[in-house]
Amino acid sequence: MKIIDLFSGIGGFSLGFQRAGYEFTEHYFSEIDKHAIANYKNNFPHAKNLGDITTIQPADIAGADIITFGSSCVDFSIAGKRSGLAGEKRNIIKYAIALIACVRPSVFIWENVKGVFSSNAGADFWAILQAFANIGGYRLEWQLLNTSWLLPQNRQRIYLVGHL
Repeated sequence: MKIIDLFSGIGGFSLGFQRAGYEFTEHYFSEIDKHAIANYKNNFPHAKNLGDITTIQPADIAGADIITFGSSCVDFSIAGKRSGLAGEKRNIIKYAIALIACVRPSVFIWENVKGVFSSNAGADFWAILQAFANIGGYRLEWQLLNTSWLLPQNRQRIYLVGHL
């Protein structure tokens, strides 16, 4: 499986797939925080960092089987300014959606905070959902999950999965 982990952080998605028994023939990630990169490389020494998502070209990740990403939540979080898709980080999710549209992986997974549902009275979530739907050919499913089901913390997150 060729996996691309955008906004990768320390590699939670990749770790989950690995622990579920998936093997990566090619493994790429996109991250700009030096501490997260160091941690990711420690966890996945053979993974290649593609750097800033704004510089990734579809040819760089052609043939990806799965693309995972948890784009910035700062503009959606109820703990933040709640500027939603009008916020300063609004465009980075658009880069991920554009890459998915060009590369057309078998599966993509997007994760974000619960606040996306209520940001801009729900209009932001529906705009994001529409952008994914406009790609065409993907069945979209989403659910709000709580990490307290698996870990000793209470963090509600939206997981949206698109599959061909």
